[in-house]
Amino acid sequence: MRIGRLIASVALIILSVSGFAVAGPKISFEKESHDYGRVLSGETVTEEFTLTNIGDETLIVEKLRSSCGCTKAVKGSREVPPNGKTKIVAAFDTTGFSPGRKIQTVYVHTNDPNTPVAKLKLLADIVREITVEPSSIAKQLPAFVDTVTIPMKIGNSSKKPCTVKGVKFPKDGLSARLKPASIVVDPDSTVPFELEMNLTKEPGRHYYMGKLLLVIDHPREPEIEIRYLIKFAKTE
Repeated sequence: MRIGRLIASVALIILSVSGFAVAGPKISFEKESHDYGRVLSGETVTEEFTLTNIGDETLIVEKLRSSCGCTKAVKGSREVPPNGKTKIVAAFDTTGFSPGRKIQTVYVHTNDPNTPVAKLKLLADIVREITVEPSSIAKQLPAFVDTVTIPMKIGNSSKKPCTVKGVKFPKDGLSARLKPASIVVDPDSTVPFELEMNLTKEPGRHYYMGKLLLVIDHPREPEIEIRYLIKFAKTE
């Protein structure tokens, strides 16, 4: 009998405690990460995270920030009463990201004293339909030359042909051109070409470093960035 009463008392205590909310505001999410899976470069994907206040005081969403240029917003009230809900909308813009597995984080700042900053993870496997090899240029030369020619190739894994229309050098004083000047790449094919870089000699300078952009008529990848480093041996 004593054992039975003891078990009943413990069960009553557990039930009583579970009936009370956590003291103060308390943030809780149904999930704290989302995997978008395979995403084509240039696409923007979104996801909603449901936030619940499991505390006994109003939870205030003070601000949102992210580790990238991801857009984020509160869909609903920023003041969440006890047992109330709101939604955090996170959008992952994949423009400019290199291919591969990417993880970004959205930080949710609230007045929860125990978890003032909650983290939401966004994961994606970014795939590029247009690929350029080499993706970066590193070249060591014995002496300065005003023209450097780099053999390259471009691949198109999409279902439509694309055209490389030209090249841009964001940095003044340098220029480049393609050979041939216009390159048509059919679906599921790869085309070789040459990149001719024209450098300007400057006294005391032994390397050129920066980036150039291939201009392409692709709807999601209109520009492909290529970084370069051209070094020359020092001469007296």
